[in-house]
Amino acid sequence: MEWLTEPLSSPIMRDAYLIAALVAVPAALLSCFLILKGWSLMGDAVSHAVFPGIVLAYAFGLPLALGAFLAGMAAALMTGYFTENSKIKEDTVIGIVFSGMFGFGLVLFAKIRTDLHLDHILFGNLLGITPYELWLAGVIGVFVTAVLILRWRDVMLFVFDPIQAQTLGLPVRAIHY
Repeated sequence: MEWLTEPLSSPIMRDAYLIAALVAVPAALLSCFLILKGWSLMGDAVSHAVFPGIVLAYAFGLPLALGAFLAGMAAALMTGYFTENSKIKEDTVIGIVFSGMFGFGLVLFAKIRTDLHLDHILFGNLLGITPYELWLAGVIGVFVTAVLILRWRDVMLFVFDPIQAQTLGLPVRAIHY
């Protein structure tokens, strides 16, 4: 049994397990809705679309999480706009927007001189978690989980029947985004 508990004696491993648990709860809750809505590509796509925001945040000395959030929101808004205003299917729009943003991030990264390694931004380092990142992941995780728990029925109705949700006066557009 010692082989199972021995990794927990290291603070690095404890932090890695803790952040994995903090991210797992909201990710599990969100993934159910994404699969039901037919947006299974969304999680992978957003993880690549935040890259230009991270590169720009690094270049301007801003928090990387802020750049990632802004780029992710921009990508989601662009996806919604192109889906509503074109005849292209939504999954195709998702692929185009997020691939384009990732490519843009690669171009930015190649143009900005830095000693930062690309693989650390793209893949992360679960064993290099700082206390600030633990705190940030906890706050975001609790917020997302609380919103989903408080609005569970609204989101569920939107996923299964957006017309009924709109008829009942739910903010369908806000739930969608």
